[in-house]
Amino acid sequence: MADASSAPESREDRTHLHVRLSDGRSSIYDLITEYLQEAGKAPDWYWRTAGRLEGSEAENLEELLSSAFEAGAFIAHEHPEDLKFDWLTEEQCERERRTEERSDQREDARKERSSMSHYA
Repeated sequence: MADASSAPESREDRTHLHVRLSDGRSSIYDLITEYLQEAGKAPDWYWRTAGRLEGSEAENLEELLSSAFEAGAFIAHEHPEDLKFDWLTEEQCERERRTEERSDQREDARKERSSMSHYA
């Protein structure tokens, strides 16, 4: 017989991981570019391909996802001070998203995303 402490978590209680840059002035694009250069990969090709990716271009998608995964491991190893890890519930995540949409961070995020466009 299961006791109350072993009851499965409800959907509202489950958390998921958010990985963020600890400094709002840092750029994920710069860190990924650093990884690509260290790995001997072509950052220009990567960013141009990411900027043009539409539909299911399987041959490029696999390389992009693989490189992105490798870049995440590189950043976590080489720049752990630049990352923060938050475990959030769906409710916390939604509340944070709404707050971000209403704040100036939304504009900053838009600018950061558009900084990638010079590679396209």
